[in-house]
Amino acid sequence: MVHGRSPSVGRVPERKPAPAVEQLSACPADRTVLVLDDDSDVSEMVKELVEEQGFRAICAGNGREALALLERERPCLMLIDVFMPVMNGVEFLRAIKSNAALCDIPRVIMTAANDQMIGVKEDVSVLYKPVDFESLKRILQKYCAPTPTRHR
Repeated sequence: MVHGRSPSVGRVPERKPAPAVEQLSACPADRTVLVLDDDSDVSEMVKELVEEQGFRAICAGNGREALALLERERPCLMLIDVFMPVMNGVEFLRAIKSNAALCDIPRVIMTAANDQMIGVKEDVSVLYKPVDFESLKRILQKYCAPTPTRHR
């Protein structure tokens, strides 16, 4: 003991990881939206807007992270930035299109670029940045409309 202090003082207690599975399944897939953007400010703002509408948002900073999330999540919609490091939005869209388990999930591009700059030859909608709240609401209503109450 140094100066009357116990050896554990000043140590950072070990943190137990949160049970990821329970957290991931807390919201049904038809209420979960994937926000894919490398700009944390944009991701956080879009996440807040999505959650204000009663949906759950999960975020990834590049296409590779998003693919890892999609191994255990099935969102009702994916909001995808085009210009990102590691795996950009176009590469991500190609990976999704070639995956039978994921290709039917609706995808919307989020970008500040004009149509000619995007270079996306996919049948996807575009949500222009800065993200307009009303446009995002319409997209959520279109792709993630509440399903009729089911008996369980």
